[in-house]
Amino acid sequence: MNRIATITIFTLLLSSFIISQAPQQSSAPGLTPQHQRMGYFAGNWSASGTSKISPKAPAAPFTLKEHGEWVTDGYFLETKTTMKGALGTVKSQRVMGYNVEDKVYTYNVYNSLGEHQLGLGHLNGNTWIWDSEEKLNGIVIKGRYTVVETGPDTFTFKSEVADPKGSWVTVMEGRAMRAAAASN
Repeated sequence: MNRIATITIFTLLLSSFIISQAPQQSSAPGLTPQHQRMGYFAGNWSASGTSKISPKAPAAPFTLKEHGEWVTDGYFLETKTTMKGALGTVKSQRVMGYNVEDKVYTYNVYNSLGEHQLGLGHLNGNTWIWDSEEKLNGIVIKGRYTVVETGPDTFTFKSEVADPKGSWVTVMEGRAMRAAAASN
């Protein structure tokens, strides 16, 4: 009996030691300055500019209105947009986040044309640059979306696609302004 009790105690101690040495799952890292930085896009915005249906098409004017707000306790910023232009009215929904482990901003957008785009981005000073790849008609198209904060309530933006030679072609550009807060 003594031998069984000794083996049992030894096994329990060894198990406890092994469990205590196993990597522990860390809790959420908490909001980082990078998460908070996305707050620049919160609120109501209006924008205008030009866009092309394809890189070789002529540019056509567009206007848009969007509203961005924090979701999931400040880890993600969700933006809903209504754009009026050459394709009529196009609605989209975007979710921006920050991946702490990979140190990269994430960008998911879905629109009423049935399109979905994923982008990964970085912030350098006041310039956000998002890179994406999308398959159209069996061909992988590289995209780049650049936002330059020109003030606390204004920014410029440009969307580009890579041509077959690797040069960037602008397909959309414009200016955005934060909408004035409603007065009571």
